Amino acid sequence: MITGYNTDVRHGNRVYHVQTEDKGLTNPKVETLIYVGGEILDSYRSAYEDLLVKGKLEEGTLQARMDEQHKSIIRDIKAGKYDATPPDEVEKEAFNDRPLDQAILEFLQREGDVDTLEVVLDQPMKPIFGEAFPLKFKVRLSRSQAPVVAAEVTVKLVSSLKKAVVLEAGKTDGQGVYAAEVKIPPSQPGQCALLVTCAGEQGMDEVKALIRG
Repeated sequence: MITGYNTDVRHGNRVYHVQTEDKGLTNPKVETLIYVGGEILDSYRSAYEDLLVKGKLEEGTLQARMDEQHKSIIRDIKAGKYDATPPDEVEKEAFNDRPLDQAILEFLQREGDVDTLEVVLDQPMKPIFGEAFPLKFKVRLSRSQAPVVAAEVTVKLVSSLKKAVVLEAGKTDGQGVYAAEVKIPPSQPGQCALLVTCAGEQGMDEVKALIRG
């Protein structure tokens, strides 16, 4: 696990604390949390399986990824992305078309008071064009570590030149585990990646890996 970053950013009349850290090779993601007044305002997670070589990291690659993500969030803050929402806009958001339980869940997630869903891989994803890819991961809650049963799973091929294609879909089992053999199509033009999305009552998480030739 690589040492993370902590930066205080003053913008307008607020001070934002930005924290970026590596979640470790067993859950290869870079997580950035934005705090205001000691409370979580927003969070961002990105997978880095594409940086792993035989389960190990090449020196400096993850540090550079973390650095760029951390700086990107700071740029967003300075650009006004997290400026305080005017009261009338807050009221509009509260009475939009989202179901009430979804709106409440999103609010609690922003406040950091809820156990959110996360995908934990057994091993880094390394899909190859034209080959069957054994996919297995566990879906659990981030705080309690309890398994998430019957979570909706979708596996897609996403491309920089074509529309996304669903390769597999299903649900996690009684232990919160999802296992399938995904058939990767032959090589295609453009940059392609395997995108795994998992959703449940506790939220949504996704992991992505570039498909190699």
